[in-house]
This record gives sequence, C-alpha cells and structure tokens, in this order.
Amino acid sequence: MRDTGLQVRSARRSRRRRGPSAYSLLIALSMITIVVMLFLVGRTGSHDETITPQDSLAAETAVAAVEPEREATPRFAAYQDLDLRLPVDPGDITAVAFHQASGAVALHLVSLVPDADMALAAELKAVPPLEATPTHDPDDPASAVWKGCVLRLWRSNRTGAPDTAVDCGAEPGTPVWSPVSGTVVLIKPYLLYDKYDDYEIHIRPDGRNDVDVVLIHVDDLRVAEGDRVKAGVTRLAAVRQMSNLVDIQLGGYTANGGDHVHVQLNAVQGEALSGANGS
Repeated sequence: MRDTGLQVRSARRSRRRRGPSAYSLLIALSMITIVVMLFLVGRTGSHDETITPQDSLAAETAVAAVEPEREATPRFAAYQDLDLRLPVDPGDITAVAFHQASGAVALHLVSLVPDADMALAAELKAVPPLEATPTHDPDDPASAVWKGCVLRLWRSNRTGAPDTAVDCGAEPGTPVWSPVSGTVVLIKPYLLYDKYDDYEIHIRPDGRNDVDVVLIHVDDLRVAEGDRVKAGVTRLAAVRQMSNLVDIQLGGYTANGGDHVHVQLNAVQGEALSGANGS
C-alpha cells in the first residue's frame, strides 16, 4: 500500500510539473501570434502610405488622360506652308502689329487677316475684331483664322524687310502659347538693348529644319530645352512687362503702354541660332 501511495503522489507531482510548462508554451505562442500580427499590420500600413515614382507617374498619366486639351488659338500668319497661331488667346489681345525685325536673317511673314485702319486704331487705342464671315472650315476647328485685323508699323532705324516680325500685345502676365508645333531647342537669357533682362525662346517647327521660331519679352517660363510643344496649345511663358522700362511703339495703339510678346522666324544658318534682340 505504501508503494502504491508513493506512486500516486509521484504521478501527481509529475502532472504538476508538466502543467506550468504547457501554460508557459500557450502564453509564448499567444505573444508570438500578437507580434506577428502587429508586424504584418505595420507593413501593410507603410505599404499603403509609400508612393513609388512609378505610382506617381501612373497617377499623373491618369490625370492627364482625363483632362481635356485646350482649344488651340487661331491662325493669323504664315511662312510658306508653315502656319503661325496667335501666341496669346484672342480675348487677351490688345493689338497685333507687323514691323521690321532687327536681324537680316528674319523671314518674311504673310498675314492671314486684313489690315487695320491705322488712324482709327490710334484714335481708339484698340484694334477691335472684325465682324466677318469665318475664314475656316466649320467642320475643322483647327483651320480657324483669327477674325481680327493687324497694324502695320514702320521703323526708320531698322534695315530688315517689312513683315519680318510681329508684336502680339497683351497685359503683363498673360499666358504665351507656342505659335507652332515643334521642339524647344534653346532658351537663353539676354539683355534687351544691353540693359534689360529678357528671355529668348527658340522653337524648331516640325519638318522645318531651316526655320527658327523666336519669341522674346517673356518671363515665368513653363518649358525647357528639348520639350515638345503644340501650336496654340502648349504654354511657353507669360508676357513680360517692358512698358515701364522702354518706350514701345505699340503703345501708341493700346491703352496698356504696348506690352507684348514679339515673334519672328529666322533662317537657320548651319547650327547657329540668331536671336530677335528687339521689340
């Protein structure tokens, strides 16, 4: 009987020793489970908050895909088979004037719109749009020609041919749009009349390696060299205020002192690009 009692007590002590070990194992497993769950939740949260460059590019592409493209500005001039679109929205124009460029490499431009009454324009300080029949195919908005009229300015100190440059008047800060489709090949700061800060933007039109389209009197640049631009659609810059610095001839026909963006086409001579360097 004593042997049997000893065996029973020994079995009970053995069970008591095994009991705490099982309990400890259960606690350990529970803690490991909690740690793993917290780790996984942490990884999920950081993954959701992390935006990779690929994700950002995809998001920008998706936004760009749903944004409608703005309507192009209408055509107003041409060089051979190359049309030029207004570099300023029609509603922002104060006046458009052709005049001589300062450089010998500037190309002759043909106006697609009628001439203004110069005396009336000087009196009104504005060049109103013409109430004329649209000169484009109504089924093709891209063929639209501006329904305005242009000034003809003469500068006795210029040796260039008439109609080799155009000033498109607008208030300072007005958006400037590309007059042609092509590639920006050069953006260069320079000093107008060797005194005043300004920029030149040079664009090589599609299919015309012989032509350099130059714009000056701009700031707030929105493009860089190598960028593709679309005629009348891509914003290049903004009109720079110059009327507080120089006496502008266009100011005799506008109420804002004549601030404008200057556009001219230069013949490309080898790899050299010539600036406009004039108002």
